[in-house]
Amino acid sequence: MRWLVSLWVLLWHVPVSADTAPLMASISVELDAEQSLPLQNSIQATLVTSEATKLKAVLKAWEGIDILQATATELTLTITQRPVYNGSVETAFLADSFVIDINEPSTKQFASEFMHWVAQPWKLSDLTEYVNQYIDQPSYIHGFNFASVVATQRSGDCTEYAALTTALARSLGLPARLVVGTVIVEESTSIQAFGHAWTEVYYENSWQIIDAALLQSTALKHFYLPASALTNEGPGYAMALVHSVGLMPEKIVAVSNAR
Repeated sequence: MRWLVSLWVLLWHVPVSADTAPLMASISVELDAEQSLPLQNSIQATLVTSEATKLKAVLKAWEGIDILQATATELTLTITQRPVYNGSVETAFLADSFVIDINEPSTKQFASEFMHWVAQPWKLSDLTEYVNQYIDQPSYIHGFNFASVVATQRSGDCTEYAALTTALARSLGLPARLVVGTVIVEESTSIQAFGHAWTEVYYENSWQIIDAALLQSTALKHFYLPASALTNEGPGYAMALVHSVGLMPEKIVAVSNAR
């Protein structure tokens, strides 16, 4: 299975930069001809994808994403900056797993150090701040490392940030899941889009996106477009990652403020 993850890395983990954030490969994105910056907090866009039907079904699980029109190869939708997952809390979102291995000694030590580092009572934003400063060697040379490996090496890209953040949340008793998708980044004079990974945490009675990898980004706005959560955290996780990447758009066009 590990070779599949390595293939995924070769295809998607190309060194790109949005404020030097550790993202995956860039995805073509274009503003609508009549749209100028800045964007509002809700935008409209058309996703070009060979998996439009499957992606449409997946996106129904998030509030803040509304499908306006769908064909076999395109989805036109509106999206807020941080869509809210509307699924239930499952036991697996708190559990130790092959990938989010919270019972490994290095992960336990990492979580214990967080409790010594943070002021009480801690806030959800403390998790992203801690992971962001803990991973002090951002890098694209890794495959998809497990949380315990990231806790030891303190290195990686957005997938490692997300794995470690998910592990920290679970260690603190918060249901959490790792999500793979696309982030649309608005900068002062342009927009970009990248493959990305982040964490969703159930906190104060709702699911919330937290993203340690982009914590220090100076971009004006980030719009998170999920493709799939990593529901298979066992030895077959590599195939789940390939599936998630396959649901990401090939390009994004006609971006404008939501009408």
